[in-house]
Amino acid sequence: MRVLRFIFRNWPLKIGAVLLAVILYGAMVFLQTSQQWPGTIAIDTVNQPANSYLIGTLPEVGNIRYIASPDVPVSQSSFRATADLTSARVSDSEPSLVRVQLVADDPRIQIIDYQPQQISVTLDPTFHKQVNVQVDTGAVPSGLEPGTPVLSQSSVDVSGASSIVSRVVYAEALVRIDASGLDVNEDVDLVARDASDAIVTHVEFNPRTVNVQIQVGSQTRTETVPVKPITTGDQAAGYYITSVDVTPPVVAVRGQADALALLNGQANTKAISIAGATGDVTASVNLDLPAGVTSDAGQIAVVIHLQSPQSTRSVSVGVVPTGALPDRIYTLSAPSVTVTLGGATAALNAFDTSTLVGNVAVGDLDVGPHSAAVTLYLPAGIKLVAITPAQIVVTVSNPPSPAPLPSPT
Repeated sequence: MRVLRFIFRNWPLKIGAVLLAVILYGAMVFLQTSQQWPGTIAIDTVNQPANSYLIGTLPEVGNIRYIASPDVPVSQSSFRATADLTSARVSDSEPSLVRVQLVADDPRIQIIDYQPQQISVTLDPTFHKQVNVQVDTGAVPSGLEPGTPVLSQSSVDVSGASSIVSRVVYAEALVRIDASGLDVNEDVDLVARDASDAIVTHVEFNPRTVNVQIQVGSQTRTETVPVKPITTGDQAAGYYITSVDVTPPVVAVRGQADALALLNGQANTKAISIAGATGDVTASVNLDLPAGVTSDAGQIAVVIHLQSPQSTRSVSVGVVPTGALPDRIYTLSAPSVTVTLGGATAALNAFDTSTLVGNVAVGDLDVGPHSAAVTLYLPAGIKLVAITPAQIVVTVSNPPSPAPLPSPT
């Protein structure tokens, strides 16, 4: 009875309190009914692996449903969408699924749904390569003739996603020739081009620009000048250049008057090494032209002829008998002769005369004195000029008879 009395005690007040709570809760739910944001939010990437490039563009987050009081302002800046690439694979062929997280900067905004919540991304590995720089002058005004472009550097480094960088063939520097005929001297932005000359985007150059200098005017002309071979190094000792054959001997060069003046009336070749040469040197080389001068001549054929001056040298050479019989004694009138050798100075300097021996054939000589010629064996390139004396006397004798044996005692 006490319990019932307690429950029904002041029951009108208790029922009123419950009804008031229900009304307040319903009002709160009514005022915070979920709403949908009509716009879209761009997705920002975070924690992208090093040395990787994101291929393609990311979708935007839309269909955003949220709960907020009517007095809470909601705009595009109220939301922020990110995609964490920490676990994404770096591969040019295998995409990765990553989660999209949408947050509200205002804590009074409660996000309940959005699309997409997962996206597929492809991370391409970073790739570098060197490409040549080509200058495009576009349409040149009538009456003007630009000279050869001079670049601060002829090649640059291009980097980016490997699948994109592999398409880049050259870097283009686009300049425009003014109708006033003013020379060009400016830093030009580079544009990546593929094999079909189409623009390739999403790559980076290092450096991003190159300096281009072009002489512009109507003074460009063509001259015919002789070709001068340039040599480097020293030929072997005792050799000198006797003549040089050049094919073609003259070439046509083209350029501005001040650039042609740098030639000094001749077109030099790239350096040809003759270091240590002991014979003719043959080479095919390009011309070494100053900046602003061009030529349609291809490679230049050069033959450099080398010789060594002729000289003589006298040395003393020992003489030995050849073909001696064991039962004869041979006595030579002179143990040595003076030999005069001739040939190229370099060959004589390289010849070791200590190995030289004079030979006298004695195998057919009978007992008695005989006049015999001295012969020598010389290497190629060395010739015999004179022998003094040319002949020597060889005395052939029998060996002495053995002493008689003593008589027995």
